[in-house]
Amino acid sequence: MTEGTGDQIEETGAAAEADSFARDVGTAVRHRRQELGMASKELAARLGVSASFITQLEQGQSSISLPRLYRLAGLLGTTPNGLLPVSSASILVTRAGTGHEMRAGNRDDAQRPRLLTRGGSGLSLKAHRYLIERTDPPQDWFEHEGEDFVYVIRGHLRVEFRRGRPVDLGPGDALNHDGDVPHRWGLGSDEPAEVLIVNNFQH
Repeated sequence: MTEGTGDQIEETGAAAEADSFARDVGTAVRHRRQELGMASKELAARLGVSASFITQLEQGQSSISLPRLYRLAGLLGTTPNGLLPVSSASILVTRAGTGHEMRAGNRDDAQRPRLLTRGGSGLSLKAHRYLIERTDPPQDWFEHEGEDFVYVIRGHLRVEFRRGRPVDLGPGDALNHDGDVPHRWGLGSDEPAEVLIVNNFQH
């Protein structure tokens, strides 16, 4: 490898990323302007720039300063973030059969659901895929802040509440309940159950 090749590759990658960023911003501006039924000349006049600047901006051929971006967002009835491309940290795709496996309780034989959503500080929404087998031990009573959303993909699930009657769910059935009511899940038949559990508390 010749000297300087690594720097050249890095510069090329940075330039390509900048071009992609400019195109994404331009596309967002154009879509929002068209949603409002506003002509590019009208937007240019309100922003105090030339019509050619708006054309170049929407085509990803021109960058925009941060102060002007704020003003442009206001004119388009949105926020600056509404015109910026979504960062990779904002999106997570979890393919079938993947997802971080975690233990549902303190026991070694506790069920091991897979986390389907993002984890990290400040993120409260959690979705888990549970596969409940006949050989699984009874689940401990559980309570927490926030809510639970339960959706049965296949099989039958029985949700028990310490104060109240149990609820039996079949394929396609859903249940939404407060998390601070002590509850636990178990099979409602001899067949395994595949269940999606979504909750919104820090854990």
